[in-house]
Amino acid sequence: MTTGRSVPFLRGVLAVALSFTSIAAQADAWEAPGGRADAVTLADAAVPDHSVLVLDDSADTESAGLSDGAMVALADAPPPFEAVTGEDFTSCTTICESPSCQARGLCDGACGHAPGALAQPGLFQWWSHTKQACWTFRSDAILMWRSAPRNRPLFTSFDPITDTVGPQSLNADTLESDVLVAPRLSLFRNHGCGDAIEATYLYAGNFYSERTLPFVRDGYVTAAPGLYGNTWGPAGTALNTASATLLGNLQSAELNARSSIFGGQAQFLTGFRWLQWNEHLLMTDSFSSPPPPAPVTNVGSDLYSTHCFNNLFGGQIGIDALLLTTRRNIRVDGLVKAGAYYNAATQRSTYGYFSNAPFSFGQQFRNGSPAAASFVGEVGLTAVIPLRQNLDFRCGYFGLWIEGLAQPTNQLSTQTLTQFDPPRGTLDTTGGVILQGLSLGLEGRW
Repeated sequence: MTTGRSVPFLRGVLAVALSFTSIAAQADAWEAPGGRADAVTLADAAVPDHSVLVLDDSADTESAGLSDGAMVALADAPPPFEAVTGEDFTSCTTICESPSCQARGLCDGACGHAPGALAQPGLFQWWSHTKQACWTFRSDAILMWRSAPRNRPLFTSFDPITDTVGPQSLNADTLESDVLVAPRLSLFRNHGCGDAIEATYLYAGNFYSERTLPFVRDGYVTAAPGLYGNTWGPAGTALNTASATLLGNLQSAELNARSSIFGGQAQFLTGFRWLQWNEHLLMTDSFSSPPPPAPVTNVGSDLYSTHCFNNLFGGQIGIDALLLTTRRNIRVDGLVKAGAYYNAATQRSTYGYFSNAPFSFGQQFRNGSPAAASFVGEVGLTAVIPLRQNLDFRCGYFGLWIEGLAQPTNQLSTQTLTQFDPPRGTLDTTGGVILQGLSLGLEGRW
């Protein structure tokens, strides 16, 4: 760096430092009763996903307590956060300068800002804040879990002495998953006046759930109407134990156009979304013969396995709205999205058993169906806390509802996999799942 360039550079650094020092020193004065509480307001009302600091140009410098030396230094140097005009940009102001944008009252020369707003500094423009932040990146970690499948009895208790079936011992609606961490990444290209293009990717896998029945000799039987057409019950076919393991994973990618509405207090979303929901159910049981009280001479086990694959493609609409703001620029955003989807679903089921007689058997069946119609709805409620002018902390609630899915527990009644019948069946796409959790993340702009 040459000497001729270093002097203005150092001069600008000194001005920034003095300005931040003066602003920080007067924070208490502005917040005090009768002080300048109205000097801090929410900026960027036209873009709800930006939080910036706005200073009232009419602030009384004497009441703010600025020293004469500080005033001289500030007068000699350009302010660290200049009010932005359309002349400062080549890429971000084109839309703002359009008659339709001006007519909506969303722009005052500063692309994407409310009238009087200060320039939004970018991640890489620490010393020169005359450029608008046109890109926004969000990174969230969602502590998520899935709802259990719908009611479907799997195994019931059995009394071998009285040869009677008792209450349910295991039902599919108890297979709610453990919590996992799902990453979500979003990139926004802000075109001004609150309009933007958004790309978001979400991955969650694997949701895991397992339930096991304690060992009781001939203490269980399969629940009606059976599993793949197999009914193991009284008359020497009772079971000693059983277990069920359910896995699931989610992927989602979407591309949305965001348009400012309600005077910049919300954005209307329209876009395309691909979503994949896969599940695998594995169930095993053990049996022995002859029935008690005779000693065991033969043991064996059954295996039931179903994979379901759902590929959803469709369009969606939604609203992302600014619900609440505070004087310290903490805000609460609300999001709702919904869409209709084409679901290209398939399933693969396998049944087999083995005993030490010895004897073994295995059968497999795979099928799909004409694509089903599905529904996907998403809601979100997020608190946004500014850490600095280009960086926010985000925390809130995430919920996703998917309807019209092929799920393994629903295929247990529609497939026939037995020792004596040819494999056959139809695909059931009447399932649904709810995914929800707590989101934590950061948002940066440049």
